[in-house]
Amino acid sequence: MKEKLFRIRADEHMREVVRGAVLAFALKVIGAGLTFGLNVSLARLLGVEDTGLYFLALSVTAIGSVIGRVGLDNVLLRFVATYATHQNWSGVQGVYAQGMRMALLVSAAVMLTVFVAAPWLASAIFNKAELTDPLRLMCLSILPSSLLNLQAESLKGLKRVRDAMLVQGIGVSLFALLLLYPLSQFAGVNGAVLAYAVSTILVALVGAWALHRTFCGYEVDRKHFSLRLLWASCKPLLLVAVMNRAILPWAPLFILGIWATSAEVGVYGAASRVAMLVTFLLVAVNNVVAPKFAELYIKGDMEALGQTARRTALMITLLASPIFMALIFGGSWIMGFFGVEFEQGGLMLMILAVGQLVNVMTGSVGYLLMMSGNEISFQKLTMVTTLLLLALTTIFVPLWGGVGAAMATSVAVAANNLGAVWLVWRKLGIKAIVLS
Repeated sequence: MKEKLFRIRADEHMREVVRGAVLAFALKVIGAGLTFGLNVSLARLLGVEDTGLYFLALSVTAIGSVIGRVGLDNVLLRFVATYATHQNWSGVQGVYAQGMRMALLVSAAVMLTVFVAAPWLASAIFNKAELTDPLRLMCLSILPSSLLNLQAESLKGLKRVRDAMLVQGIGVSLFALLLLYPLSQFAGVNGAVLAYAVSTILVALVGAWALHRTFCGYEVDRKHFSLRLLWASCKPLLLVAVMNRAILPWAPLFILGIWATSAEVGVYGAASRVAMLVTFLLVAVNNVVAPKFAELYIKGDMEALGQTARRTALMITLLASPIFMALIFGGSWIMGFFGVEFEQGGLMLMILAVGQLVNVMTGSVGYLLMMSGNEISFQKLTMVTTLLLLALTTIFVPLWGGVGAAMATSVAVAANNLGAVWLVWRKLGIKAIVLS
């Protein structure tokens, strides 16, 4: 173990990753704390049933936001990182502008669709007519959420980790927490939903300002980026994005909402948010390591690429282990922070944490595949694990409710990441898992 840690310190690329990861980690800790505080405050202020309505509305609009981004997340990250590596600042601005125009149009269309369809979704799909108003208010966040996520990915490509984390990891939770109490006291669950929607708008404006300030430092003419090329790059990643960012994290809660009460949805929603604490280190490191993967692959330095992937996975696993142990052995106690009614979610939290530990131990394998041009292979893998998730959720949820949803989620997350490890070895000849 000491030898491995020494090699991490001696590796030039890992030193850059670690420097960036320290900042990303600090900001992610703040973001995780704010998100945890927001979720606890929601549960305390709204109660278990209204919390369930909040999470159901959030699941629908989160899926809508992913669709609205049309797979641009990793496309913008890759192109911006590539152009920035070659100091092609006109190319950076061109691809960013074209991507934002595309996302603006599609996200607006998705937002309008969800707004109009809200009564039908609430009554016909979820059998919860009281969900209509929260869903209509929450869908107002689809457009700004799409924009702020793409702004953050572009900032990552420019290696502006601090600004990216402020936009993507801190801003929404901070503003929502500040607005939550007065608005929820005034309008209950609708006020809480409105606090979230307004927060996404404010953060999208902050992200636009951060990128404008960055681009002002490059006195170049913006280069037009081909819409056809951008869409060709997005198409293979769109399905992957929908499956990885929408279906895998949100489908179990969505399906649970069809079969179970709002109260059980609220408990599962809280447990799933807490389980993500295991992976917040992985998310923090991804902000730094994704552009580094793209840079090393472009240079053809496969040895450094493999070492960076393995050492990153080791570093994240060591740091995340205490969090995992706390969630396994103190699940019911941690869920008790949300209220007495939430303590029953301890078993759900334990099961979800196991799946997220596998996610952490395999490291940034998804980004490694996408940053090396293996989007199609990753897409096929994600299709298989998504179908597995939907099948298991459909079987387990009617039998065991929230516990069944947790079981289906953990199996699918583990299968997706272990499959990606195998693809990285097959396509790139790299053993990426922490145990290798």
